Order: sequence, then C-alpha cells, then structure tokens
Amino acid sequence: MTGATLIVGYGNGLRRDDGVGPHVVEALRADPRLADATLLARQQLTPDLVVDISVADFVVFIDATVTSAPGVVRVTPLAPAGPGAAAWSHHLEPATLVALASELYGPVPTVVVVSVGIADTDAGEGLSPLVEAAVAHAVAVVAGLVAARASTMVGAHA
Repeated sequence: MTGATLIVGYGNGLRRDDGVGPHVVEALRADPRLADATLLARQQLTPDLVVDISVADFVVFIDATVTSAPGVVRVTPLAPAGPGAAAWSHHLEPATLVALASELYGPVPTVVVVSVGIADTDAGEGLSPLVEAAVAHAVAVVAGLVAARASTMVGAHA
C-alpha cells in the first residue's frame, strides 16, 4: 500500500448515527474516483491500523461528532498527539494512532478527519434522515480531498 490513500470510516452501527463513518466508506466503495484507495469500515479504531497508517501517503478518518449540527460535514487536519500519547487504551483516537505510527515507524503521512454531525445515538440500526442525507456530501468531500492530494503529489513530482 506504500504511496496509497487510506480511508477509515469508524463508528458503532448499532447506535444509529454513530455508525455514519462505515456508511460513508460503503458509499465510497462505489465511487470510481476512489478505486486506488484502501477503504476500511471499522466499529472502532484498533492498534493494528498503525501499520496501514505508516505505509500510506494520505489518511482520511471518517467519524461522527456531536459538536457539529446534525448533517454538517467538517474537515480537520490532524497532527500526531504529543509525546507519550500513544499509551494503550480500550478507546483509541486518530491522533493516538498517528502518534503510535510515528513512534514505531518514523514520519507519518498527511492525515485529516472528516466528521459528520449526528443527532441520534440511541440503540438501533440505520441513520437519521439528516445524517443519511449528509452521506453523499461526505463522499463528495472525501473524494475532493483525495483528488486535491493526488494533484498536489503529481505537481510535486513534475
């Protein structure tokens, strides 16, 4: 996977909108613009992802957030967490995984988090209408990020 794009959508699909990350990844699978990307849908982030992060050039994490209005899609650049942040836990955040990848393998790729505002985390499957409608927008945002990154990389090698 060296030089590739890694896209990881995560969240609990049994807690309604919390599962938006995997829903976006499933929608991305049908998008020909992402044919060369590695797409992973996970319930939660796990330490084994550091290997994939370490060999990628660009990583996109997709997750739910309660800090944005339902359906709002935001992009946040991510830097590795500070020294010692890679302590083991049952709940890992993207910054912790990136820090661990850096500690174990050296320089890390460019990483962004695409977050989707959610409304409903009750037990159950399926997304609320606002969040379901935001999936297409999140797909467009992720595809745009990957395309912009690819054109930057081509320009850098020209």
